[in-house]
Amino acid sequence: MCGKWSVMFSSPKVEQALSDIERALAAGRLPHALLISGHPRGSGVQFVNGLLAMLYPGVAATRFREHPDISWIEPESKSRQIRIQQIRPLTQFVQLTSYEGGWKVGVILFADRMNENAQNALLKTLEEPPARSLLVLVSDTTAALLATIRSRSQLIEVLDERGADSAPWRPLVMDLLRHPPVRRGCEIVAWTDRLTAPLRSLQELAEADETERAQAAGAGGGGDDLSKADKAVVEGRVASRVKEMREDLLRTIQFWQRDVLARVQQAEETPAWFPDEAEAIAEQAQGLSFAEALRRVEAVDRVRELLEHNIREGVALIGLARAISRPG
Repeated sequence: MCGKWSVMFSSPKVEQALSDIERALAAGRLPHALLISGHPRGSGVQFVNGLLAMLYPGVAATRFREHPDISWIEPESKSRQIRIQQIRPLTQFVQLTSYEGGWKVGVILFADRMNENAQNALLKTLEEPPARSLLVLVSDTTAALLATIRSRSQLIEVLDERGADSAPWRPLVMDLLRHPPVRRGCEIVAWTDRLTAPLRSLQELAEADETERAQAAGAGGGGDDLSKADKAVVEGRVASRVKEMREDLLRTIQFWQRDVLARVQQAEETPAWFPDEAEAIAEQAQGLSFAEALRRVEAVDRVRELLEHNIREGVALIGLARAISRPG
């Protein structure tokens, strides 16, 4: 839907949060720091665009990246981190007088990727914020930030847990969840191979999407070729996007296993995450002990850990396939 800030929203949470912020702004009570719990490529950045439309009326959303009073920070390399070298210029930027006499805004996308030094550098500005300055931190994993940063920022919740519903990998993953492998070596390997395919496709999907976004925004002088700096930004976005999509995929698998665990515990008749899959989940829960069901949930965490250490997908997923396999 389209709100009065001329920005498209996909979640009612975003519009409600913007309404609350609009009232705070009108009353002169806008905080100096906002921590947005939302997807940095989805609901989180939608909120940011709506907020910026309030602070800079008449400026098109496509111009926010070029506005002299707005600074954007996000991971720029394969390290997937935001380092202190990026935060120092941002803290200096918000101290400067506004070019247009209004607000100075610093936006940090994927704020949870700040390393400890970067977070500590930002903390100094949060403790003594300049007048008419605003820091906006966007993350779908806000718990990864230092408690001192969280305590000095107003939390705004716009995260949509079901954002992966339309992902291209979802139909295959759902089919694999409905039909876990039989506990035989060849069946487990075949199931693992099928799940490996969408994980390996994430890099290609992210590269195509982020390159298209950069070109559409006029990167590299408005042509199809990207400058070296633009390529560095796209590279960082791709790395972040791959991690983000991979987490969506793994979260879907883990939510399914949590529904199985809840069924084993007889906690609820209707699954919390997959209410339309009650029959399949009940069938998989039948005969499972609590320890076995819990082991399925924990197996997804093990996959996360292995993938973070650059273990090949096929190797990382074997343990998960074994954990959820059914007797032959």
